[in-house]
Amino acid sequence: DLARRVAENWLEQRKELEYPLLKGNQESGNQAIRKKPDYLIPNHPSDFLLEIGVEELPAKDLDTAIEQLKLFFEQNILKVYHLKYKDAKVFGTPRRLVVYVSDLDPIGETTFVEKKGPPESAAFKDGKPTQALLGWLRKNNIPVLDEFLTPEYLVQERDGGKYVVRQKEIEGSLISELFLHVLPTLSIGNIKFDKSMRWNHTNVSFSRPIRWLVCLFGETVIPIEYAGLTAGRTTRGLRPYNSPEIEIPAAEMYFEIIKKNGILLDVEERKDLIEAGVRELAVSVKGEAVIPPDLLTEVANLVEKPTPFMGNFKEEFLSLPKDVLISVMKKHQRYFPVIPFEPLPEYILLGLLPCFIAIRNGDSEHLDVVRQGNEHVLGARFADANFFVREDLKHKLEDFRPRLGTLTFQKKLGSMLDKNERIEKLTEALVPMLGLEADEALFARRAAHLLKADLVSKMVVEMTSLQGVMGRDYAQRDGEAPAVAEAIGEQYLPVPHTRPGLAVALADRLDSLAGLFAVGLAPSGTKDPFGLRRAAIGLIQPLIEHKINFDLHAALKSAAALEPVPVTDEVQAQVLEFITGRLRVV
Repeated sequence: DLARRVAENWLEQRKELEYPLLKGNQESGNQAIRKKPDYLIPNHPSDFLLEIGVEELPAKDLDTAIEQLKLFFEQNILKVYHLKYKDAKVFGTPRRLVVYVSDLDPIGETTFVEKKGPPESAAFKDGKPTQALLGWLRKNNIPVLDEFLTPEYLVQERDGGKYVVRQKEIEGSLISELFLHVLPTLSIGNIKFDKSMRWNHTNVSFSRPIRWLVCLFGETVIPIEYAGLTAGRTTRGLRPYNSPEIEIPAAEMYFEIIKKNGILLDVEERKDLIEAGVRELAVSVKGEAVIPPDLLTEVANLVEKPTPFMGNFKEEFLSLPKDVLISVMKKHQRYFPVIPFEPLPEYILLGLLPCFIAIRNGDSEHLDVVRQGNEHVLGARFADANFFVREDLKHKLEDFRPRLGTLTFQKKLGSMLDKNERIEKLTEALVPMLGLEADEALFARRAAHLLKADLVSKMVVEMTSLQGVMGRDYAQRDGEAPAVAEAIGEQYLPVPHTRPGLAVALADRLDSLAGLFAVGLAPSGTKDPFGLRRAAIGLIQPLIEHKINFDLHAALKSAAALEPVPVTDEVQAQVLEFITGRLRVV
């Protein structure tokens, strides 16, 4: 009888709809009676689609946006509001971010939360409910039948005392009402970028301007508003085709329509298509494509419909260092270099074929014109690189060393020349600690002397990623011992292969750690502008790989003695603890 009466009371307060479509507005309070909205949504599970259309996002921002959007949507919306669904996925291209939820219930699950009220002494007097109790029940919209307003029914042990405790019913939210309020702020508005921009009167910031919104539940548009836009059912096609408007009749038809318009939403699908096409083109010229994972990901994030094509460049540019050619193709143009699959006689020493593979956003129409344009741009880039290298080769590598005084390492720690001289002295101290042979010690000392000289060369000033690489190449051309050139080239590697390279790399990293900790630039949180975490790992990992028994404490003392600022015992202890932390990670 009790269960029946409680159920009747509950059902009376929760008057259900009499028409077959859920309504989009909801009153607050005990009655919670839904009113008929301006639009209707299905009363059965349906697919949900949110598409944020933007101007072309930078490659890194696309990864950031997909990751954050998936997290916010799943955690801040689906989970928090107890929405039942089959699957939720987030996709992205340079021009659109897409959230797709299959079989989403139109109303969230009803939940119950425990509410702790006043203590028993304040809630009841002589076994009768006080105004304090009745006011608390009204305030929290908790219905209780009169005959159950008793201590036996309401009071429980909590936190070492007796309190009024009730389960409060929280009705599931209608997505038609919920999404209007939470999608703009909890999903779109939560996405943060390293650099954002504002473009209209709403003062909304995003990586690039938002140009359209699509928001569908089944066939019904949920008209969310954000950045001065109201969501509809119209998306846009590929940029090379003048971005035609495309109507989406229902969420479940979205993928089929998008695919028919040549757009690949899944970045992994784009990567697979690009990689297969690039390898096929490389094989056609008896070559093998160089496909670094980071370059593949970047290119896949720059296109919606990838079409690989091959271009060529003048063979005379093959006289440039191989690393220069590859760096220009990768960094400036996002091209994939091609190396001989079976070395041909004329390219044995060069290691590259005079061709490249690029990715077009669109189909193969007028591809010859696109190819010619890319060949022209790459030729100009190579001509610039050829000029820089030619100018650098008018001098020996050692001639660049005095100009390191014009580069500041850190204002309290002096110039790059000062740092290079500290490295040179510290390398001398590390030679016996590392047990270097006489020849190895000689090569390490010479490499330390020339270690940073290439930083002021024209080629490295133009492309900083070539530091160390150009030093090695210029040292070879100057007739330095191969071991010296190799040590210069290995200074930035996580694990140098040669022992002279290990000596100069350790000296460089020890100098940075001792000096920068001493001037108060130790890493904090996510901030590590000088890469000291990487430097610490760069100390311990090579020693482990080379199986060297090394006195890190003594080496750090030697480094501290060379710094232009005091490196106290306390600072040295901080550095050692910092390195120990990285050792635990390794």
